[in-house]
Order: sequence, then C-alpha cells, then structure tokens
Amino acid sequence: MRREPHADRIDGSTRLFGIVGNPVTQVKTPQLMNALFDAGGVNAVCLPFDVPVNVFEPTVAGLQALGNLDGLVVTVPHKVRAISMVDAISDTAHRVGAINVMRQQPDGTWFGDMFDGTGLVQGLTRLGFDVHGRHVKQLGAGGAGAAVAHALATAGAASVALSDPRRESAEQLSARLNRFYPGCAAKVDVDPANVAGVDLLVNCSPVGMKPGDGMPASFGVFPAALQVVDIIMTPAETPLLAHARRCGCRATNGRPMIEGQLAAFAKFFGIDMPASFACFSGTHA
Repeated sequence: MRREPHADRIDGSTRLFGIVGNPVTQVKTPQLMNALFDAGGVNAVCLPFDVPVNVFEPTVAGLQALGNLDGLVVTVPHKVRAISMVDAISDTAHRVGAINVMRQQPDGTWFGDMFDGTGLVQGLTRLGFDVHGRHVKQLGAGGAGAAVAHALATAGAASVALSDPRRESAEQLSARLNRFYPGCAAKVDVDPANVAGVDLLVNCSPVGMKPGDGMPASFGVFPAALQVVDIIMTPAETPLLAHARRCGCRATNGRPMIEGQLAAFAKFFGIDMPASFACFSGTHA
C-alpha cells in the first residue's frame, strides 16, 4: 500500500485532529488538513471518526480526554448536539445554534465555532458568484443549513426561502434570520420545487448522498442563469447537480465550501497557512 506523505513523520509528538460524523466516508477534510500539515511541515494528522448518534457524547468526551488531541471538526448529524460538548461558543455559533469546529483552550476548556456558511460564501466568490442582492432558495434547515442561511444573510442576500420536511426547523430558522438580519427577507417555502425568481439554489439536505435518493425535490427545467450548489461531497455528482448541468446551469458540489473553510480552520486551530494554500483564504483567485 502506498504511504501518504504525513505517515513518514508520525511519531510520539504528533498532534491529533479529527472529524466526527456519521457517516464519514464522504468527508474531504482529512485530505485537505493533512495536505496543509504536509505543506507547512506541521507534526500533526487529521483522522476521520465515525461516531453513531447514540454514542456521540461519550465518544467525544473520550476524544477530548486525550492529551494530544488539539481539536475536532464536526459534520452531520452532530453539529447541533456538539454545542453541549464545549464550554463556550462564538457569536456566529450562537446565532446559528450549531458548531462545526471545537478546540481545546490553554486552560483546558473547549471552545466551538461555525464556519460552514462563511466557507460557502467564500467558495462562491471564488467561482465568480456574488451573493449580495441575490434571491436564494435553500433546501434543508438543519445545522449546516442554519450556518449557510446565516452566512448568506450576512453577505447581503436579498431573500432566503427555506424548505425543509421538518416545517418547525424552517420556521425557527426563518424567525432567527429575520431577527438578526432585517435587510434579508426570510420565509418558509412550502413548495421546494419552485425556483421562480431564484438566483441561487442551495441543497443543505442529505438527499442525494445515498444511492437511489434522487433529487431533493421534483424539479422541472431550471433557468440557465440559476447557480446551483449541493453541499454534499460524495457522490461528487448528485442527481441535483446532474439535472442542473443538463439545464445549462453553473453547478458545484460542496468542495468549494470545504476549501473556503480551510483558512478559517487553520486560523482557528493556530496553524500557519503556507503560501501554497493562500488560494483557500477567499482573497485570491
């Protein structure tokens, strides 16, 4: 088996980072983080941890007890519950009601933050799409969906229409957006397939991740000017993205969002970002 570059420098002093989720086979964070460590000569490694929902709290508590664990990235479906595993959170995480990173502080306490939404906005900017003044349709109002919606509103989206089978989740998120961002008209949309007047369609639901899922709504033909994002990472080409491309739309999966978060992750964890990774900072092409 071919050895990855970081394997040659793992020793007793190696610092540990991890990503916790269920499942984790689709995540790309370990590849990006380990490439960052390699480029910067950092003696650290990022590992995936598949943590079932029913053992989330005790498993994370066990990981946090490790003396050489510096931080965790959190992915679906744990982003909301992860707040209970930290001692303090950022203002952004407070508004969103979820976290996707946690780090150990010098005093031994744990601090959480949320970068999902800012990563997506930065990724769209690099792709040439400016969120400001745009009308957004978003499917999914869970942890990742809440982060994305807040970031879109922060970036100046004119409106965000939310659709989620859990009507209460969409209603709660809509109310929070209208409270925090009065310049962004947020509402619950009970017709997830309707994209009339929409500039940006974002799928933050898990529909499309499993074989046979199909699209998250019964969409008709998209207008070619519609920008489509499916934050699912695996498969790289979901049914929604395939449909969007057939309609002539610009479409992307979640990789620009993950890459947009990398600089934020590095800063959050106190890792120097090598010049070769400057393109992920959101300020370079």
